[in-house]
Amino acid sequence: MRSLKTAAFSTAVLLAATACGGSGSEGGASEAPGSLTVWVMGTAQDPLQKYFDTVEQRYQEDYPDTSVEVEFVPWSDAQQSINNALAGGDAPDVLEVGNDQVANWASQGAIMDITSRTEQWGAVSDMDQAAVDYASYQESQYGVPWFTGVRTLYYRSDWLKGLDMEPPQTWDELVEVAKAIEEEQDVPGFAAPTDFTNGIASFIWSNGGEIAVQQEGEWQGRLTSAETREAIEFYAGLTTEENISPQAYVGENELVPLADMANGEVGMYIDGGWALTSMEEQAEDPAVLEDIQAAPIPGADGIAPAFVGGSVLTLFATTEHPDAAFDLLKTMSDKKGGKSYADAGGFFPAYPEMLDDETYQSDPLKAAAAEQLKHTEVLPATPNWNAADQDGKILPGAVLDIVKGKDPDTVLEEANKELTKTLNKPVA
Repeated sequence: MRSLKTAAFSTAVLLAATACGGSGSEGGASEAPGSLTVWVMGTAQDPLQKYFDTVEQRYQEDYPDTSVEVEFVPWSDAQQSINNALAGGDAPDVLEVGNDQVANWASQGAIMDITSRTEQWGAVSDMDQAAVDYASYQESQYGVPWFTGVRTLYYRSDWLKGLDMEPPQTWDELVEVAKAIEEEQDVPGFAAPTDFTNGIASFIWSNGGEIAVQQEGEWQGRLTSAETREAIEFYAGLTTEENISPQAYVGENELVPLADMANGEVGMYIDGGWALTSMEEQAEDPAVLEDIQAAPIPGADGIAPAFVGGSVLTLFATTEHPDAAFDLLKTMSDKKGGKSYADAGGFFPAYPEMLDDETYQSDPLKAAAAEQLKHTEVLPATPNWNAADQDGKILPGAVLDIVKGKDPDTVLEEANKELTKTLNKPVA
């Protein structure tokens, strides 16, 4: 069994900054190891501890002498921890990474190419294929989806009921409902923060546009296409022309309207299920939260695609036991393990067939996200995406400039050139 290193834990979840992975070749040893280490991003919570107890029990049906040791790594420490492991420090066997980080770590040699293994595992074909594709790099598979999550449209159900209106499903309805809310409640009807790539992307995708596409190994920005330009101008116009989103959100991300939503100061905004905990912390009157509901994100003519967020399980490149480690990965992410972790963490399983389950349909907030998960897209799967978005803020910067009154054609032409240049920079 796993040894305890934190006395307060009744489960055998390790939180000490140690791991058992070591240097080794991809071929690995075939014998069962004495232990395998999993790095999980985030903080330990009781439901997650119980989940890993069950994982170990299931895993030991085939590997009775192998213990499963788990270290929780705060997301803020993830990059440094993985870099330290790459430099020869303590390393895991199985590693959780954000699905938008797969290309980055694959390009750096931190995670293992598991294509041959996933091709022989039938469960992969039942997973969300957009999420599966996002766990690949240069046509090789480096991980499998562990859980998924999406953003939805939060709204005040009591306000819409008083207006005899339904949650908007299209852009036109979004404007109509937002204006009605403002007229009745004297608060902004909708929040359109400019520093919000994932939200802006939904508007682009719903109009048939793209941020960038890959052709013959080269990335091409698509910010100047008619469909993308129209969507960006519409989003910017929610502040400048329709006036349903206030100037207070210009230059801001979704955290500002989150606090406003929790305190009855905005009628609608876009965010993920993870925002509910923050709303609970920030609400001056908890009763307000009872009237906050969710619906799929409205698009140009119907439900807009949302970025399919979530995490991927991978094998660290230096694991000495890749076969045993992949079997552990399968235990954690098969239909039983994947659903159990999603339920424990407040996410959704990576298997679309499960989204109609009563577990998700009986709760209106979860039902909205489950429906949204049927309409998803992914951001450019390249190690350079972070440089383009988090560092360069190319797309949100363009939206900000347009909101500030700069010529959209000029702004998008320059942004598109910079995006294409950044995405095609050589990967070290």
